[in-house]
This record gives sequence, structure tokens and C-alpha cells, in this order.
Amino acid sequence: MAGSDDETTPKSAVRPGAEIVGESAALKEVLEIAQIVARSNSPVLLRGESGTGKEFFAKLIHDSSSRREKPFVKLNCAALSAGVLESELFGHEKGAFTGATSQKEGRFELAHGGTLLLDEIGEISAEFQAKLLRVLQEGELERVGGTRTLKVNVRLVCATNKDLETAVAAGEFRADLYYRINVVPITLPPLRQRDGDIPRLAQKFLQRFNRENGRSLSFAPSALDILSKCEFPGNIRELQNCTQRTATLARSDVIVPQDLACEQGRCYSPILRKAVAEQVGKGAIHGLARGETVSMGQPRDAAAFAPETEMGQSGLIGRDRLEQAMATAGWVQAKAARLLGRTPRQVGYSLRRHGIERKVF
Repeated sequence: MAGSDDETTPKSAVRPGAEIVGESAALKEVLEIAQIVARSNSPVLLRGESGTGKEFFAKLIHDSSSRREKPFVKLNCAALSAGVLESELFGHEKGAFTGATSQKEGRFELAHGGTLLLDEIGEISAEFQAKLLRVLQEGELERVGGTRTLKVNVRLVCATNKDLETAVAAGEFRADLYYRINVVPITLPPLRQRDGDIPRLAQKFLQRFNRENGRSLSFAPSALDILSKCEFPGNIRELQNCTQRTATLARSDVIVPQDLACEQGRCYSPILRKAVAEQVGKGAIHGLARGETVSMGQPRDAAAFAPETEMGQSGLIGRDRLEQAMATAGWVQAKAARLLGRTPRQVGYSLRRHGIERKVF
């Protein structure tokens, strides 16, 4: 889960992993692995879809380790240039570059003795991968613009939703860095594989909403039953968003199925996706989720329900799908690639083939 119930509780009184909510077998399995891994200083690679709680597992590993009293420092590497990353991770000296008006410690220094989480590790450039590898191999660095060598001692935890093996094969990610960070891989289960955890998480998110807004909302059992049938491709983050939106728009203190703020049935299981919504009407989706019988009307062409396979043998992404992904990603190629399940190189190739000019904001 994202966030704890008592954010002001002293650290010493908080059980490691208390903010991770759930009782499913899939969750318990990775929790056990994380607790075991915490006993060592081996690098950990947290893998899984976006929104599965990788940062919270990194914090669990830190809080369960012998480094728990030392700093836990994190950095999201996505969309940062090699120069910015170098300054953020290694620090810089005064006057090292335009705007460097004072000396700055990098994240490695700040995390000395503790744990450093590098999120979205698969997005760092080839140029910076070599610099990071050197620090990991030698345990020392120089600040940007500096000459003094600094020793650093950190436990490294990396996180990604990217297929690093494919990136290595494509020459986009260094194999030696991959083996350095992938000592202990832990794959977090998507929410759809965590049986019974959706209602627990939804209730926790609703409790937080009540505290923050002075409300006393609760879920009707029928509403929780529908939520449990949702697919939530955005995982915990999407469930939190759905719960907050539903609570904000709730008509009474008891949230019923009609209050659920699902967008075109997208969060429901595959059988309730957009094609079904278009055929029977969005109002019938709640009934379908509850197991009610709904008339489907005349059968449609089977092609309407076929998975999107517009990549084709050439790897070309369909124009409409590509433009939609780029718009959703704010025209950031790497983010669009993650949405499409493709590599940035494939996205760039498709943009060129379709003659789509990238927009700069």
C-alpha cells in the first residue's frame, strides 16, 4: 500500500513493513523474501509493474536490516539527463558548472552507511551507466568538479518495470551493470494476483480520506465486491486514485456500487473492457461485475474483440495507439514506451515511420 496510517508515529514504534497492507499468499511470499534479503548487504533489484509498491518494499528491506538507523535515500532516475544524474548522485563542488553556487553532497554521500534506492534504473543513459558501474565496483566517487576521492558505503536497491534482459540484448543497458544490480531480484505481484487484498487496501485508502477530510464514509459490501473484480492495470496507485475519486463524489456516507467512479469500465477484468461497455452500455457494467445477466444484443465482428496486434511483424506501432500513448506520456518517448510495452527505440522508429513530430512543452 502507499502510505502508512500513522505518519507521525516515531520510527522506533513502527513495525517494518507496516504500511504494506494485504494477506494474500502472493504478497506474503514476497514479504518473506524481502525479510530474508534484509539480513545481507547484497544489491536488490525490485521488479514489477508500475504501482506495485516497489518503494515501500525498498523501505521494508532497509528498516529490517542492520542499516535501519542510517539514512534511507531515494532517487527517481527517469527523465534525468546524464549530467543531472551525476550531480544528484555524486554531488558537485562550488563552481563546477553554471548555477553551482555552493558545494552539494550527492545521494551516495547522503546515504552513507544506509540504503540508496535508485528507482526507474532502466531509464538511465548508456553514458551514465558506465559512471555508475565504476562507483558500484570501487565503492568510491568524486564530486562533479572535484578531485578528492570519497569512499561510500551504501546498500543499493534498484527498481524497474522495464524488461532489462531485453534492454541488455538490444544494447540499451550494459550487461556488466545488469549483473551488478541484479544479485537478488524480487518480482512484486500485480494487484490482480493478490487475491482478497483489494478490499483491504480500498478500506485503508478510505480511512485515510476520512481523516484528511473529516468524513465518515464506508463501503457497502456490494461495492467492495465489485472493486474486488477490478483488474486495476495501474495496480495500487490506480486503486488509491479510484478510491479517492469515488469518496470525493459519494452521494452519502455509505458508498454503493452506483458511486464507484470507474472510467468506462477500464478497471474491470478483461471481460468487462471497453468493447463490452460500448456494446451493452456503461450502466450495465456494474451488473456484469455483480454476476447479473445482461443482454449483449447482436454479435459483433470477432475482430472488434481481438487484442491489439497492430505492431505487425515489422514492429511498427499503430499511429492512433502511438499518438495516444505519446499524449498520455506528455510526449516523453521513454514513458510512452513503458505504456506500450515497447522499447524507446521502437517508439522512435514508429514516430519516424508515421511522420509524427515530437512535441516539446
